[in-house]
Amino acid sequence: MSPVNSPLRAGLTLSVLLLPPASAAQAPPITQVTMRVFEQADTDVLSFGRRIYATHFDATRTRMIGLEIGAAYAKPDETSLLAVDCSLLRPDGSRSAPGRAMTFQLFAGETHSNSANLLWGVAAEEDWIPGFYAVDCAIAGQSLGQALFTVVQNPPDVADTDIRVAELRFFPLAAELPPRAERQYTDSFSAAEARRIGVEIEFTHAPLGRSVTVPVACHYYWPDGQVMAPARMTYEPGPEWPGGFSAGNMGWDEPGLWPAGHYAVVCQVNGKPAVVDRFEVR
Repeated sequence: MSPVNSPLRAGLTLSVLLLPPASAAQAPPITQVTMRVFEQADTDVLSFGRRIYATHFDATRTRMIGLEIGAAYAKPDETSLLAVDCSLLRPDGSRSAPGRAMTFQLFAGETHSNSANLLWGVAAEEDWIPGFYAVDCAIAGQSLGQALFTVVQNPPDVADTDIRVAELRFFPLAAELPPRAERQYTDSFSAAEARRIGVEIEFTHAPLGRSVTVPVACHYYWPDGQVMAPARMTYEPGPEWPGGFSAGNMGWDEPGLWPAGHYAVVCQVNGKPAVVDRFEVR
């Protein structure tokens, strides 16, 4: 494992609603609904095994908020697709429409299904506004309930500074860490081809005016729960850096040694857990 630093360019939320049976002319034939929210980067919606549901999200690290809807219904004869109307109530009382369309599919011969999409986000250089949020959704005018969550501005990850972890990313490599411009970020790796899997942490802060050395340790948790020895690195920003990056990796020189499954990576900054994310080997 080889660490590297570079400068930066200048939960479970659950809502359950029991709906009375209704005719197709009045409302969709849904009898039970669950709504959960999750956070991820602006990529394809993660599969079930890789979503991290939460009720609290960090104002700095959170990028996109996704919504998952699960519902039970009477077994239909035909598959149908229903439009879902959602809005986000923000801490200041304003409402936001979703940035992407949301639909829910009822499958012929089935009695339960799930749908998810990434509905709200912030620009790369912006943070979420701390406070309480509520997601309201309806199908054909019939309310599905609410999913509630809170965004908080957590204390800095490094005491006596405003250094915070902004994002965690993964990338493949063969041996030496490639420069940032050459890294290909992904959260899905080939079990037959993967050798080393790199981890990159992005930090955000104002120029510190002094030099600091921040110890970082990232623990890779395997699908069966065992944990590898941590990938250790340091973050050493220059006095004038407005944020930056640090990276390391774990793995082998030979391919084919990563078991297939879902992995979790927990990174500690100054000995305290700061950020967690998941990747898949398949």
